[in-house]
Amino acid sequence: MVDRIRNLIARFPEDERTVRELIRNDRDFNALCDEYAEIDKELKRLAKLKDPTAAIEADGLQKRRMAVEEELLTLMEGYQPV
Repeated sequence: MVDRIRNLIARFPEDERTVRELIRNDRDFNALCDEYAEIDKELKRLAKLKDPTAAIEADGLQKRRMAVEEELLTLMEGYQPV
């Protein structure tokens, strides 16, 4: 679990506790974390390629990562601990 949320926690260290609680309690948040991690992994792979097509694909993935990040932030900000 830690590996897949490492980048998210690095990006929002002040929300680490909330992230961990949401992962345990919210399937949608958990799925978004998986997607965020997969996008990050794919972006790193594409960065190693020297192919113009990879740059176009990376651009699309970066936009999707920003959208996923916004969804994650919305869930984190609206989270009320039980």
